[in-house]
Amino acid sequence: MQDGSLKNTDGIYDIDALGPNGAEEFLKIGKVFQGGNWQHLHKMLGIKSGDEILYVGDHLYADVLRSKRTLGWRSVFIMPELEEEIRVFNENLPLRNQIEGLRRMRDELGIKAEELRCNGDKNDPTVQKILQELEQDDEVIKNVLSIMLEQWHAAFHPIWGAMFNAGYQDSRFAFYVENYACLYTSRASNLGLTSKSRSFRTTMEAVPHDKILAQRDVLLDTSDPWKDL
Repeated sequence: MQDGSLKNTDGIYDIDALGPNGAEEFLKIGKVFQGGNWQHLHKMLGIKSGDEILYVGDHLYADVLRSKRTLGWRSVFIMPELEEEIRVFNENLPLRNQIEGLRRMRDELGIKAEELRCNGDKNDPTVQKILQELEQDDEVIKNVLSIMLEQWHAAFHPIWGAMFNAGYQDSRFAFYVENYACLYTSRASNLGLTSKSRSFRTTMEAVPHDKILAQRDVLLDTSDPWKDL
């Protein structure tokens, strides 16, 4: 309105009678679509498929999940905490690299031990000694990893930890963001940093055996994972 107030459009204007250029005609009158419903919006914009709309909201269930499931709209989830999550992540990246290095080392110890169990002579004292040493090393690494993982999560929040992680897995929150939000960012104004022609593409998904094969030829981190412990 001229005084700057917002009023619902339904009942004020006959949206159905605005004609084929309904959106243009309506915005000449009110500038903002306030009230109404999704049928009115689709009709005004001449939209036949929900994926032609990009919906921006900050409520994971009411905005993102419902609009995606019910209407098939493209969605952007606004998460103000994301900026802090990214800051803490970057500050603790060396710790994360150490955790990943130790986990790779533990995997290698497990593979070596399994090869000896399957192909070695179980009655050979040398084989038994090596297996015992591997198990001891594995237990040491496991205990160190437990401490480091607590440090990692405490850096984000002393009780809840990182929002996107639960232990070594994605949190339930991360699951819903990844599966229902087409995009997510810390604030809606970030969309103003891109042009209207910008395309956002999904990353290639990988199941566990794909990741194992993809990482097979990757050089291991040569930094000392025990440093600063």
